[in-house]
Amino acid sequence: MVYKLIVLLIILILLIISISKWKWHPFIALLLAGMSLGLFLGFGGTETVEVLLEGFSGTLKWIAIVVILGAFIGEVINETGGAKRISDAVIKRTGEKKLPWAMGITGYLVSIPVFVDVAYIVLQPVIEALAARVKKPVLVIGLSLTAGLTVSHTLIPPTPGPLAVASLLGADLGRLLLINACVGIFAMIGGILWASNFCKNSWLPYDKKLEQIHIEANDIEAKQSKGHSVILDLMPILVPIILMGFGAFFDKTDTSFLGQTISLISIPMIAVLIGAGIALVQLLSQKAKTSVNQLVEQAIIKSALVIMITGAGGSFGYIIRESGIQDSLADFFVGIPFLGFLLPFIVAAVLTTATGSITVSLIGTASIIGPMASSMPYSIEMMAALIGAGSFCVFHANSSFFWLLNRLHEVPVNILYRTYTLQSLVMGISGLIGILVLRLIGIV
Repeated sequence: MVYKLIVLLIILILLIISISKWKWHPFIALLLAGMSLGLFLGFGGTETVEVLLEGFSGTLKWIAIVVILGAFIGEVINETGGAKRISDAVIKRTGEKKLPWAMGITGYLVSIPVFVDVAYIVLQPVIEALAARVKKPVLVIGLSLTAGLTVSHTLIPPTPGPLAVASLLGADLGRLLLINACVGIFAMIGGILWASNFCKNSWLPYDKKLEQIHIEANDIEAKQSKGHSVILDLMPILVPIILMGFGAFFDKTDTSFLGQTISLISIPMIAVLIGAGIALVQLLSQKAKTSVNQLVEQAIIKSALVIMITGAGGSFGYIIRESGIQDSLADFFVGIPFLGFLLPFIVAAVLTTATGSITVSLIGTASIIGPMASSMPYSIEMMAALIGAGSFCVFHANSSFFWLLNRLHEVPVNILYRTYTLQSLVMGISGLIGILVLRLIGIV
C-alpha cells in the first residue's frame, strides 16, 4: 500500500510540474502520467494501454458529442446576440452584486437532474456574457455556478451518487434529503464566497477576448433585438435541461410509447441535440452573417481540444481507480480508531483527492463505512452527509471537470489550483461546518 501511495504522489507532482513549469501540453502529460502510473503499479504494458483506452472512451462516450452540440448552441447564441440579451436580463433582475449568488442558485437547481459537465457546457455562453457585461473575471461567475452545480450533484437525490449512498447505508431518503439540503446550502455559500472574494483578481487573457466579443455583441444586439424575447434566446439552453430533468424524475421501467419517448429525449446527447435544433431555427430566422456550416465548424474546432484533454484526464483518473489505491487508503484510515466522528468525511475526502471522482468517493466510502454505522455516534443520515461533505475535497489534475474549465476558459493549471481546487476544499469544510451546526441544534 505504501508503495502505491508513494508512486501516485510522485507521478502527481511530476504531472503538475510538467504542465505548469515545463509547459508540456496537458494532453501529452496526462497520457504519459497514466501510462507511467499503470506500469509502476504492475499493470503491465498491454493492460496499462487497455485500461487507459477504456478510461478515455468511457469519459468521451457521453461527453464528446454533447460538448460539440453545446458549443454550437453557444456559437448561435453569440451570433444572434442572444447571450448579450440574456446577460442583460439576468443583471436587471438580480443586480451585479447578487450575480454570483444568482448563478450559484441556478447551478443548485439545474444540477439536480443534469450532470455537472453537461450543465456547465450548456450555460457557458451565458457565463461568459455575464462576466464581460459586469467586468468581472470569468472565474468569478463560472466558479459561482460550479459551486451550485457540484452541491446538487454530490448531495441531492435523484442524482446517482446520493441515491447510491442512501441505498448502501439503508438511510431514510426523505430525512437524508432534508439534512443534505441544509449541508449543501453551507457548502454552496462557502464556494460562492470563495469565488466572489478570493477569485475577484484572477484575471485571464481569455477575459480580454470576452470583452471584445461583448463589444461585438452590442453591435449585433442593436440591429436584432427589437421585439425579440429573451425567452426565445433561453430556449436552446432551457429545453435540454428540462428534457434531462424529465429523465431523472420519470419511471425508467415504463415500457409504454410515452415512457420510451421520454427515456430517449432525456438522454443528454438527444436533449442537447434538440436544443441545437432550436438554436438552428432561430439562426435561420435571422439574417446572420455567418453560415450554419461555419458555425458548426467553429464549434467542432473549439471543442476538439476540450474533448481530447477531458478524455485524457478521465483516462488518468480511471487508471488510479482501477489500481485499487482507493481501497488501500480507505483501509488505512478505517484502522485509525481515534478519528471517530470525522472518519466518513476523511475517507471520502481522501478518495476524491485520489480518484478525482465524486461518485467513486460517495459509493466507495458508503461501502466501507456502512458496516460501522451502528457504532457511530450519529444517525445514518448524518453519516451520509459527512460522506457527501468529504466528497468535495479536493479536485485537481485527475478530475475531468478540472480540464473542462482549463480548456473552456483557457485557464492555466496553476491558476486552477489556486481557485477551483481551493474552492472545493472550502466547500468541503463549509459542508462540515453545516453538519456541526445541525449537531449543535440537536439533529443527530
